[in-house]
Amino acid sequence: MDVVSILKAGFMGFALSLGVQMLTFFVIGSFTAVPRQRFVRVFLLGAIASFFAVDLLLYYRITILQIPNPQIFLSGCVGGWLGGIFAGLTQFKGILVGFLK
Repeated sequence: MDVVSILKAGFMGFALSLGVQMLTFFVIGSFTAVPRQRFVRVFLLGAIASFFAVDLLLYYRITILQIPNPQIFLSGCVGGWLGGIFAGLTQFKGILVGFLK
């Protein structure tokens, strides 16, 4: 098993997940008046948006670019995405809430 590939894919999924979550919170906080008490609802929207972003990345890398060892890339990227979801919910909650008004 190629450890470097799984680590790269994991970091890619993690960074994409947190980036989309932060972008979602920034856009929602800038253009709507969502109170901070609605964190869970906005977080679910960010989690769904990050899932679609990771899904598009996987589709692009696996089917269009035809990377070698797609199973390793898939498992690393999904693991990174799940890590990004849990980190956003626990460690980055203060930062994400700061984007809301």
